[in-house]
Amino acid sequence: MTSRLDVSCGAICGGLSLTQFAGYPFKKLVPKGPPPLPSRILAQNVVEELWFGDDDPIRSHIEASSSLAATTALITGLKPFPAAAQRVLRMSRDPDGKIGDMCRVIESDPGLLTRVLRVANSALYAPTRPVTSAENAIVRLGMRNVAQIVVALVATGMFSDVDEYGATIRAHCVGVSVLVRRLALEVKSMAPEDVFLCGLLHDIGKLLALQSKELDYRAIDEASPGFSDESPLIERRKVGWDHAVLGAHVIEQWQLPRSIAVVVALHHQPGRAYSEGGEVAQSVALLRLADRVEYQMHLNRAADNAFFDQLERSGAFEYTSYDGSILRAAWPSLLSAVDEGRAVLGRAVD
Repeated sequence: MTSRLDVSCGAICGGLSLTQFAGYPFKKLVPKGPPPLPSRILAQNVVEELWFGDDDPIRSHIEASSSLAATTALITGLKPFPAAAQRVLRMSRDPDGKIGDMCRVIESDPGLLTRVLRVANSALYAPTRPVTSAENAIVRLGMRNVAQIVVALVATGMFSDVDEYGATIRAHCVGVSVLVRRLALEVKSMAPEDVFLCGLLHDIGKLLALQSKELDYRAIDEASPGFSDESPLIERRKVGWDHAVLGAHVIEQWQLPRSIAVVVALHHQPGRAYSEGGEVAQSVALLRLADRVEYQMHLNRAADNAFFDQLERSGAFEYTSYDGSILRAAWPSLLSAVDEGRAVLGRAVD
C-alpha cells in the first residue's frame, strides 16, 4: 500500500514514489546479500549508511531537485535531452513501433545516422556483413539495440564540452556501459539494452555537478579513490544529496525509462536494491560489478588474481551468475570490448 507520504514525495520527485525509487525508509531493511566488507573497520552506523544509503530519501530528493546542477540541466535548458533520441527510445519499447518510423527519425539527422552506422559496424556488435542504412541496422540489430546506440551517442555528445577530469568520468561511464552489457548477455532474464543505458548514465550526476561547480570531484575522488560507496556519503554531507540521486532525478525529468532511473538511484545503495529483489537487484549487482571492473582495468589491464579474490570476499558476485574464475576467463574479451567502445563512442563525441 502506498502511504500519503509516498504520494507527496512522488509528486515532488518527478512522479516516482519512494517505494519505486528510494526504497522503503520507514522500516528496517534486511539485505539478502552479505554485509559489506568495511564492517570490520568502520563504525556500525557508517556501515549501515554505506549499505542502505540516506536515512531520509525524501530530503535527499528534494535537495537534489533544487540543486544548482539540476537547475542548470532542467530549468535553463542547458542540458535538455534531445527529442529525437526520446522518440527513438519510446518507439523501441512500443510493441506497435514501426521500423519505418524509427528510420525516418534517425535519417532526419545525417550526422546521427553516420554515427549510428559507425557504431553498428564496430566490433561491439560484430556484424557479419556491413550495415549500410538505418533500416539495415534496425533489421539486423533490432529496434532496442539501435535505440541503445542512439541514446549512447546523444548522451556522450551532451558532455563533449567537459574539461579533462570530466572526460575521465565520461570515459568511465562508457567503459561501465560496455562491461555491464557484456555481463548481462549471460543472464537470460535480463535485457542487455537496459543495463547498457544504466551503465552509461550511472555517473551522469557527477558530470552535471562538475559542470555546475557544485562539487569538487577531484577532491572527493582523492579522499575516496576508485570504486567506493563512501564518496556518496561525502557528497551528502556537503550538499545533502549524492550523484546517484541527482542523476536519477534528471533521468526522470528527461523522460527516459523509470527503470533506468531506479537502478541509477540505487547503485550505491545495495541494501535497498537487494531488498527489492528481481530485476532491480540483478541490475544493480551487475552495474556495481562492472563499475569495479572498469576501475580495476584503469589501474591494471592485466588479470589480477588478488582483485578477483577481493571481489569474492566482498560479496561482489551476489545476485549475478559470475564468480572469480568466470570473470578471469572473460577478462581479455571484456578488456577488448571496453577499448572498442571507447574508441567508437569517443570518435562520435569528437
